Amino acid sequence: MMQSMRQWWNNHSEGEQRFMTALGVVIALVIFWLGLWRPINGAVDSGWERQRAALDRYSSVRAKVEAIRKLPAKGSSGANVPIDQLVGQSAAEAGFTLDRAAAQGDGRMAITISSARMPALMGWLASLEAAGVPVETVSIAPGASEGTVAVQAVLREAGR
Repeated sequence: MMQSMRQWWNNHSEGEQRFMTALGVVIALVIFWLGLWRPINGAVDSGWERQRAALDRYSSVRAKVEAIRKLPAKGSSGANVPIDQLVGQSAAEAGFTLDRAAAQGDGRMAITISSARMPALMGWLASLEAAGVPVETVSIAPGASEGTVAVQAVLREAGR
């Protein structure tokens, strides 16, 4: 086999041999570029992007944990601040607009939010529970716009 390839090579002129050598180098470079360099470079770029996203999620979780740690102990704010004031203030701080907030007797409050993102809503409800305002009932339905939910909930002061 090598003998026949060598004979085939020698049957071509020196100019043809140089041309085939250059063509072989170009083909090898294209195969290297498309077969190795681009896939490896794409995988590395994808890995860096995934790491950036993971670091963003990590810093977000750390900030939420730090915010929860700074909340007053359970039940301590309920004795000092009325439930309607606490819920209204914390909703505004969390970026929610209470469409309806009505007192339902001593220490209970019904709220309605027509548009909220689910992760933010759950974080806000958790912070309320940590502040001594547990959720008695909650109804969550898909919201008007994509990715949002509508919420109806009854909140009560701890110990009531």
